[in-house]
Amino acid sequence: MNNTLITVGALALAICTSYVVAQTAPQHPANTPPMQNPPPTDTPAPPRSNMPMTGHQSMTPTTPPDFAALDKSGIGYVTLQQAASDPWLGKNFAMCDGDHDGEVTRDEYTICAKNP
Repeated sequence: MNNTLITVGALALAICTSYVVAQTAPQHPANTPPMQNPPPTDTPAPPRSNMPMTGHQSMTPTTPPDFAALDKSGIGYVTLQQAASDPWLGKNFAMCDGDHDGEVTRDEYTICAKNP
């Protein structure tokens, strides 16, 4: 009976020890470096204010820039890709492209810039 108690006690100790070790074991192997950039979380963006924007943030260009500043290559027209770098022309490109060929020529731009 004494041997039975010792065996049961040793078995119980072994089970409890393995449980404790399993609960405290590291989740990552010791030789694996930690992640440098954790994956993005799907946390919602902070709520936007319904207050009117002031200052620089709410200012949109209302004056068309000089055509030469837009036609950096000097070919006589501006493509939609080039227009995307300028807020005013990027917004008004479709209106300025009078013949809808995907290019705003100097003449088209001059007419469009007079009627912003």
